[in-house]
Parts: sequence; C-alpha cells; structure tokens
Amino acid sequence: MRSLFLAAALSVVAFATQAAEAPKINGLHWLGSHNSYRPELDPAALAHQRQVMAERSRGVEYGHPSINTQLDLGVRQLEFDPYADTAGGLYAAPYANDPAKLAIMKQPGAKVLHAPVVDARTLCLRLSDCFAQVATWSKAHPDHQPIVIFVNTKEEPFNTPAIPNPPLWTEADFAGIDADAIKAFGRDRIVTPDDVRGSRATLRDGVTGGGWPTAASARGKVLLVLDANPRVEEAYRAGHPSLKGRVLFGLYAEDQPEAAMFNIQDPRPEQARIKTLVAQGFLVRVRSDADTTEARNHDLSRLGSAEQSGAQIISTDYYPGAPDPLDLKFVVRPSWFTSGLAH
Repeated sequence: MRSLFLAAALSVVAFATQAAEAPKINGLHWLGSHNSYRPELDPAALAHQRQVMAERSRGVEYGHPSINTQLDLGVRQLEFDPYADTAGGLYAAPYANDPAKLAIMKQPGAKVLHAPVVDARTLCLRLSDCFAQVATWSKAHPDHQPIVIFVNTKEEPFNTPAIPNPPLWTEADFAGIDADAIKAFGRDRIVTPDDVRGSRATLRDGVTGGGWPTAASARGKVLLVLDANPRVEEAYRAGHPSLKGRVLFGLYAEDQPEAAMFNIQDPRPEQARIKTLVAQGFLVRVRSDADTTEARNHDLSRLGSAEQSGAQIISTDYYPGAPDPLDLKFVVRPSWFTSGLAH
C-alpha cells in the first residue's frame, strides 16, 4: 500500500513539474508584417503613389497581399492603423465613386488607412473588418500559433491644408475597439490583460511572475496591443488599473503596473535593454527594416541585431513571399522562422 501511495505522489510531482515547465507564449517567436493593411503596389499604383506623394513615396514603396495570404505565408504578427471616426464619414471622400465602399466608410467606427487623402489604400476599410478577416482565417486554422495584432491608433495633426487633422481618440472609441475585437474573435479566443494578471496585484506582476499562458493553451487565439502615443495610452488605462477589463495590452514603462509589451523600433542601440526585458518576462517587438532603407541597400545587419537581442517579435515589410514592387529581391528570414501553416 505504501508503494502505491509513493507512486501516486511521485506522479503528482512529475505532472506538476511538467506543467511548471510548459513553455509560455513569451518564449515563442513571431515574424510580423509592418502596416499589414497596405495593399500590394502594382506598377500603376506605384506610379500614382509617386505622383501624389512625391519624395515621401520612397519610404512606403512596399505593400502586402491579403490578410489571409499573409497568414498563410506564416506571418503571425499584424499591424493595423485606425483613425477614430465616431460618427462616420470622415474618410469617405476617396470612395465617392464606389457606392458599396462609400456606404461602409459613412458608418461609425474606426477606419484603417496610412494617411488621409494621400495614402488611403487599404485591405480592410474598418478596424472591425480587419479583425473579421483575421478571425475568419483563425477559425479555419484553429491550431495556429497565437497571432499578435498591433493597433496603432492615429491622431497626430498633419498641419497642412491638404490633409484634415484627425480627431482625438475618446473613451467611446476605446470601447469600440474592445467591442469590435470581442465581436470578431469571441472573448475566449483573446489573451487579455486579465488573463495574464490572474490573481496577482498588477499586470506587471503577472508578466514577470509567469502569468503568460502556455503556448499550447494559446493556440488558436489572438493577443492585441494598443500601439499609441502617451496621451492615448494614458487614457486607455484610466479607470482600468492594470488594464482590468480592457481587451488590449498597451505600451507602458517597465516600472508601471500595466507594463507587459514593448515596441522598440530599432534594436541596434537597444540590445542590452531588450535582453533585460525579455529575461524579465516582457514581450518585445522590433523592426528588421524601415522606410525601404535596408531593402534598397540589401542590409541584413538590423535583422542580425534583432535576433541577437532576443526580441520575440520581428516585424518587416519583406517576409518570405511578400510582394517585391521594386524588384529588390530582399527577404527577411530569421533563423527561427518556419513558413507556412505549421508555424
């Protein structure tokens, strides 16, 4: 009898040890697309962009296939840039000759585009449409690695008569983002700040104390991040300490109770800091290229720094299979990247 009790006890210990050692999602790697909503630039679109944007075109001469195709290629981090449009219609002008799209753009809700008037082409008109496209793919591939979605809210003034200044984001707009995400994915398919905090005092305590879900339990889910200016980040957490009840994570200093995610654009001067953040349990996103500069120079040194830093998320305009409108033949393929649906 004693041996049976001993065997049972050892089994419990072994199970507990295995559970404790189960890899968490902060140990995963993601390859992401930057400005994932910008459509592929065919020759006509590229020529038009250069005509409209002049010298500013050089930095955005890239584009992407459909959201569905990006995910098929193995992209697991996406980025959408919404502008607040509480009443609807603020960004409808470019669609005056397209009744179906015009009707959508006149509806209330955040609209996704790079810049009004001069760079409004997009794969999904509303943020809710972007979420819905990801959700459709996710439901068709329920065993996928969790998808990280950065929601890069825009409200900065353009200070030019040619482009109207966008409205500031309000609490009603934030509630709209949260509601759109829940409607698209369902609460049980979103990794939220509440999930990571658990019973701990703060979200930061959850992040640094092993609160991230396991990689296995997060399959088929999404994790959303508010990528915003300090005013918006502060407004989003107001009344929601440690982002309690919120759907999105945010970008907060490492000593703040809401700290969980970091978006460090250039890893080269920040390698030591990134390594420290990752070791503490935080998730860090970096970019391997920007403004087409690395692509034009065939420079992979920034990618090398990104990998050496240990950042879990590397975002690029040139993932394997991405369009190549300038025929640069530049491809960002981290050493850990596995393309296709298995990743």
